[in-house]
Amino acid sequence: MNKIIKGDMGYLEKQMQRELIKTLLLFASAFGVLLIGIIIAGTKNNLLTIVAVLGLLPASKELITCIMFARAKKYSCPQALYDGVQAVIASDESGSGEHDQDGAEDCLLVVYDLYMTAQENNYPILSMCCRNKTLIGIADWEKFDYKKAEDHIQIMLKQNGHKNVAVKIFSEQEMYISRIRELNGQKAKNVEEDQAILRLMLNLSL
Repeated sequence: MNKIIKGDMGYLEKQMQRELIKTLLLFASAFGVLLIGIIIAGTKNNLLTIVAVLGLLPASKELITCIMFARAKKYSCPQALYDGVQAVIASDESGSGEHDQDGAEDCLLVVYDLYMTAQENNYPILSMCCRNKTLIGIADWEKFDYKKAEDHIQIMLKQNGHKNVAVKIFSEQEMYISRIRELNGQKAKNVEEDQAILRLMLNLSL
């Protein structure tokens, strides 16, 4: 089974599990060092106590990350949406459906499970697709501000040298899949830039 990486469906859930394990290990290590120091010295007033306290700093940082992923995982791409997108891609022999950064020239680039963070708002996006500088996505959350999300993405694109990119976030699965079908029928003109745009979207996400 392939390792689930950023951009794959199920990433938010899997990464939350990874962060939880790392958090538990870091806290266990810190308290283990504290306990060893007490056993050896017979008191908590020893150098190992200082080491244990310092060890709590990365553990606490990891705990915050774990909490963020725990909150974000409920916005994971549903199986029905993933299957719908894959069905469209599978209908075209040139598309593989994977978010391969070194993929075939005509591979339709699609990523899943994005949770973009910004100063004022967070933007959970179930899936995004890019072809010929047309970037589309889908979000299904009643508090999701589609206009602000599109504006934020445009700002990030321009700041990173990607100009004249059309951005649209859909709220309905049928419309998103229909647009993917249209993009899948187009010949890719600049795969490298489309890949760079999606990599940026992933870098902006948890």
